[in-house]
Amino acid sequence: MAVSKSMDFPNAQKSSYAAQVQQSQPGISQENTLSFLPVPGPVGPQGPSGRDGKDGEPGPEGKQGPEGKQGPKGEKGANGKDGLSSLSSSGQQAGWAAYFNKLTNTHRLGVTQGEDGWVTVFIKSDDSKEETYLPKDTVSLWNDHSRMLNFKGLKQGSQVFITYNFELTTYTSNTEVWIRTFFANSNREISQFVASLKYQHTYPISITQQVFIEDQKMWGNGAYPQIRTDYDASAIMKSIYVSVV
Repeated sequence: MAVSKSMDFPNAQKSSYAAQVQQSQPGISQENTLSFLPVPGPVGPQGPSGRDGKDGEPGPEGKQGPEGKQGPKGEKGANGKDGLSSLSSSGQQAGWAAYFNKLTNTHRLGVTQGEDGWVTVFIKSDDSKEETYLPKDTVSLWNDHSRMLNFKGLKQGSQVFITYNFELTTYTSNTEVWIRTFFANSNREISQFVASLKYQHTYPISITQQVFIEDQKMWGNGAYPQIRTDYDASAIMKSIYVSVV
């Protein structure tokens, strides 16, 4: 049996395996035992990948970033649908007018005044009015000469909204107030309870009434604004606003 040349490793310590070999092989010197030490084998294949670890906890919220640049201009939108006609089902064109009183005199009210307590409270507007948007075929919606609302030129079936703005002074507590739009020629009226005024005081009042033009008697003739109270009082009409739809 051939024995390889011994290798010198200073201060090398013999393994227990080398000591056993020396004892079992008396003819082998101590210096030659290193040639029988185990030699490391080749590197084994890579093992399988480990499992994914658990997700970490979310980090703190970051700071708000800078404002982005303005985006490009959008494309032009489609044309809208045609609007509704300004004509009502009656064929009446809409419009409005406002009349402001230049008079400062007051009207006395009470059950002993007027007819059954109803007192016509008129205005004199002269040039203090707004008629830019009068309905077609109407000259005016208030007549200073006759002191009446004027509906000539309106079509049958038209709806008219009349807003009366007036000041009323009471001389007795708990005075009750009514107002009406009175069509004298057809003996028709649109009457309305306004309020029961508790104290002796001057009250600003605004009330709106709706009038439906039923026939020629209503649009062919005017109507009076009238106020009634159950105790003595006085009133001054400040303005009248008329809207036709």
